[in-house]
Amino acid sequence: EPTSLRQHDKQTGIACGLNKVSVIMPAYNAEPFIQEAIDSVLSQTHSNLELIIVDDGSTDRTLAIATNSAKADNRVKVISIGHSGNNAAARNLGVKNSSGEFISFLDADDVFEPDALEKATQYLNQHTHIEAVYGLLR
Repeated sequence: EPTSLRQHDKQTGIACGLNKVSVIMPAYNAEPFIQEAIDSVLSQTHSNLELIIVDDGSTDRTLAIATNSAKADNRVKVISIGHSGNNAAARNLGVKNSSGEFISFLDADDVFEPDALEKATQYLNQHTHIEAVYGLLR
């Protein structure tokens, strides 16, 4: 388990705060809602993150919206592939290109609660025997 990204509270011994989270967002023709999904990631209370948007050959403005977000915030990476129709393949490509200690998935038509990543990383750090948490989106 890498410890270089973890900072431990001196009183409790609990790792906190510095875990980088890679958020993987597969997207296909998500123009009506992807900006809200992106904003929900970038406005997290846990800001040590990267957002990897994998555009699966969208024919609308999804790729343009994602690219504009990447230009505005260096935590956003965009990968564009030909349309595969395979959400799992898009997720796997995002994971392969991630650099975070933790991985999170968010579909382009969902949004995170503002403290979703903070709560998830805190929980994982406090319960090191747990390897996955799911939920915390609206």
